[in-house]
Amino acid sequence: MAKRAVLIGINRYQVPGADLRGCVNDVKNLTNALTTYYGFSAQDITSLTDLQATKKAMQSAIQKLIASGKKGDTLLLHYSGHGANVPDDNGDEADHRDEILCPTDLDWNDPLRDDWLRKTLNKLRSGVSLTVIMDCCHSGSNTRAFTPPDAPIKERFLPCPLDLMATESGRKLRGTLRGQLGKAPRGRKRKSDIVHADIKEMLITGCRDTQTSADAHIGGSFNGALTYYLVESIKAAEGKLTYRELHQDTIGKLKKNDFDQVPQLEGQRTSFDRMFLS
Repeated sequence: MAKRAVLIGINRYQVPGADLRGCVNDVKNLTNALTTYYGFSAQDITSLTDLQATKKAMQSAIQKLIASGKKGDTLLLHYSGHGANVPDDNGDEADHRDEILCPTDLDWNDPLRDDWLRKTLNKLRSGVSLTVIMDCCHSGSNTRAFTPPDAPIKERFLPCPLDLMATESGRKLRGTLRGQLGKAPRGRKRKSDIVHADIKEMLITGCRDTQTSADAHIGGSFNGALTYYLVESIKAAEGKLTYRELHQDTIGKLKKNDFDQVPQLEGQRTSFDRMFLS
């Protein structure tokens, strides 16, 4: 039974003013937790950081991770960087928005859409455990401009220039500035930050739909708030946590340290009380 991970952390972007500061540290901190507490070997952890994390490289690494899984294997995909959303291109979104991940070479006209990610994750073989952690955000309601480089906290969201162009031209935007990862299934209102969803993976996202994920100076260095406190929770319990316990403990640490974001946990209801990365 193999254990493999793909960890992506992007501080450097080709989009002017978009650089972050804590994403590479997120990869380092999570790598240490995986090898220390969960039996992952360094050679089975693929890390893509900064300029390595092109769209092509990200897609290739994710596809290889999913294709490698055999019954009994444990897989982890972690992304730390900017999130965004763009107009839906195929009419499958109720809010007319596609969420995207932002590679270092982000092309707004050819983004890495959630549709591609969902199609890829759905290829997971039966009996393979997959955990996905997204330390980014896809809601633009709280930020319409980049924060200055020396700000103590930056938000991991990029506004889509296609929306800004539409606004400036007087055209009405379709949909709201939010996406679907971490959003309650259609037709169901969110009653909790733990949501049953008919998906193959266990999904942990950085914040609620209406919030942003922080890139902040914590513990003497810059880190993503979600990943930093998630790893701190793992350390405190020496890795012995269920998904539900890890989620709740991470929320508690964020709140105690004055971060407003509330991580979301989604997956099959029967898996919430399974041991993390089991």
